Amino acid sequence: MTKKSSPPCFSYRFLLPKYWGIWIGVGLLRVLSFTPLSKKECVGKVLGGLLGKLAPKRKRLALANIQLCFPEKTASEQQQILKEHFESLGIGFMEMGMVWWGDHKKNHAHAKERQLVTFIGEAHLKAAQAKGNGVLILAPHFTTLEVTGLFVSFLTNYHAVYRPHDNPLMDYLIAKGRSIQFSDGTHVDPVSNANTRKMLKVLKAGESMTFLPDQRYRAKGHVVVPFFNHPTKSNPATSKIAKLTQCAIVPTFTRRLNHFQYQVEFLPPLEHFPSGDDIADTERLHQLYETEIRNNPAQYLWVHNRWDLKDTPK
Repeated sequence: MTKKSSPPCFSYRFLLPKYWGIWIGVGLLRVLSFTPLSKKECVGKVLGGLLGKLAPKRKRLALANIQLCFPEKTASEQQQILKEHFESLGIGFMEMGMVWWGDHKKNHAHAKERQLVTFIGEAHLKAAQAKGNGVLILAPHFTTLEVTGLFVSFLTNYHAVYRPHDNPLMDYLIAKGRSIQFSDGTHVDPVSNANTRKMLKVLKAGESMTFLPDQRYRAKGHVVVPFFNHPTKSNPATSKIAKLTQCAIVPTFTRRLNHFQYQVEFLPPLEHFPSGDDIADTERLHQLYETEIRNNPAQYLWVHNRWDLKDTPK
């Protein structure tokens, strides 16, 4: 197995005053990470409510997205999804603290976090891996993003693909926080989504990799595919990667239950994928995501401008 990718490195320039605000935020997150497990959900909901007040533009964007995707719901029902969504965002910050500084960082093999998750369809993942062609673990952008990688690490070694942050300090902190020391002693850092060569190398070697393919994509090569019945600029990278590596595609969904309990479900590997038609493949993936979102609407990442809505933050 590839032992290590090239993560962002610490720089003494991160100590300059322009970065102090980030360090204060990370310090507060570190303090919150000591919250007892029984209180994390409550604290997260309060934090989410505060986020909604501090980020009114994002709140308006989230509501616009919800209205776009659920026009059949009443205004009251849409507002309820919005409220629960920001609570979910707040809980997501509590989960981030758990991922960055949790018990698994010291003892991955016997981490306390293992007691929080139930796996469904684990056999689908194992069967795909047994074929030896590499596995792309497809995990859309839900607010449970941070813990998804941690929970998957309890089942298998893998490489996580992430979008580098524009701020170099945040990029360093995110990569460091998401790095994993697996139970067999292997240490793997996240792989930049710009490092296509590394991604293909991992899959061609028969290894596993998590991939988040569902955000807005306006670069050259994008396709326009319906998502919640609206034309959406999308990334056909999943089809292209599968074609180049013959890897299996395993859609994966994490659901946050009550009291910091979770389900991670692995669907069967997609058959006849890629089909040779990037648009049809992307629409097929959108249908999978949409089904899960309709069943779990509050936990999808509505604060992202997925549909290029006007008069909203970019």
